[in-house]
Amino acid sequence: MAKIEHHGLRLTRLKLTNWRNFQAAEVMLSKRAFFIGPNAAGKSNLLDAIRFLRDLVKPIAGGFSTALELRDGLTAVRCLQARRINFVEIDVDIGNDENRSLWSYRLRFNRFPREPFPTVEEEEIKRRGKSIKYQARDKDTQDPFRFSQSLIQQATNQAEFRELVEFFTSIRYLHVVPQIVRDPRRALERNEDPFGGDLLKRINEATPRTRDARLRRVAEALKIAVPQFVDLKLDHDKEGRPHLKAGFKHWRPNPSYQTEEVFSDGTLRLIGFLWSLGEKDGPLLLEEPELSLHPDVVRQLPAMIARMQRLSGRQVCMTTHSDALVGADGVGLHEVHRLIPSENGTTIETAKNNPEIRTLVESGLSVGEAAMPLARPKGVEQLSLFDAVAP
Repeated sequence: MAKIEHHGLRLTRLKLTNWRNFQAAEVMLSKRAFFIGPNAAGKSNLLDAIRFLRDLVKPIAGGFSTALELRDGLTAVRCLQARRINFVEIDVDIGNDENRSLWSYRLRFNRFPREPFPTVEEEEIKRRGKSIKYQARDKDTQDPFRFSQSLIQQATNQAEFRELVEFFTSIRYLHVVPQIVRDPRRALERNEDPFGGDLLKRINEATPRTRDARLRRVAEALKIAVPQFVDLKLDHDKEGRPHLKAGFKHWRPNPSYQTEEVFSDGTLRLIGFLWSLGEKDGPLLLEEPELSLHPDVVRQLPAMIARMQRLSGRQVCMTTHSDALVGADGVGLHEVHRLIPSENGTTIETAKNNPEIRTLVESGLSVGEAAMPLARPKGVEQLSLFDAVAP
């Protein structure tokens, strides 16, 4: 079967009920989304809810039960603040600029008394607002195994919503760990690795024309961000393993080439970031893309994302603690979402819905200057008074 084109589709709404930090939270999403907030507010857990959708439909090592097992079971993902309502629910809309809800998907799951495993309590798929698939179980059902799988993971049921399945399949989480990229044993990694172990494999598997064009674009950015950088190319060692080789200027006429094994952490993270932006896939989920990068480089990341999105159409959702990233030119109030932890769970507030932030931006401050101070932990100034070596 030919691959269905989902270019231009993106997550437009995410609603979570009793998912990890979130007892009840909802957020509307644009092509770029910046999630800010103190440590342990739930930024990574929010991205993980989106990753969960991908794990539901993975053809190998995927499905409802496996997705939960990867997260240590229902108890681990259920919000600690869950009270009268104790089910977990993920509810999303998928659309584009013309229609924000071409598809809607809602999955509610729980574990009922005296049953050894979680089951789907309710599931619904809508296309253009019309329900096309629905299942719900009675708590007294005599056949709980029937609800141990989700509708969306069952290949025989997917013809009507193949586009939605392929969209979820195209979601990618990326948090490049340079030490993993440098490990030569990972160069031919067969499985997808969110920490960059498959980066060289993905570059190697691209067609030569596509690979060369995208490496040229990556190299143009690196020429600005990395001193003495000249060019970037793919090469192979005697065992056939792929390697990135970067040329650097020095006092001799010809550049000196180095492989990824000696690239700086920031260079490797920037290469992984830029390569992934160019892939024409679904939402790209990034954890703190500012790590190991100079603040002036970080300020350019939002513009780089916007420019690459014109080519790839790829939505980018990222967590950050960086004033430079959120305060960059062109970042809008509708793109910045603040996570607010409390005793009743974390809620999400979009910057455009906060009158204080709007007023500050209208008076001339950047979105970062207006929003980031509100994302700091309360009483953080007290840390400077903490004596870690006191007897």
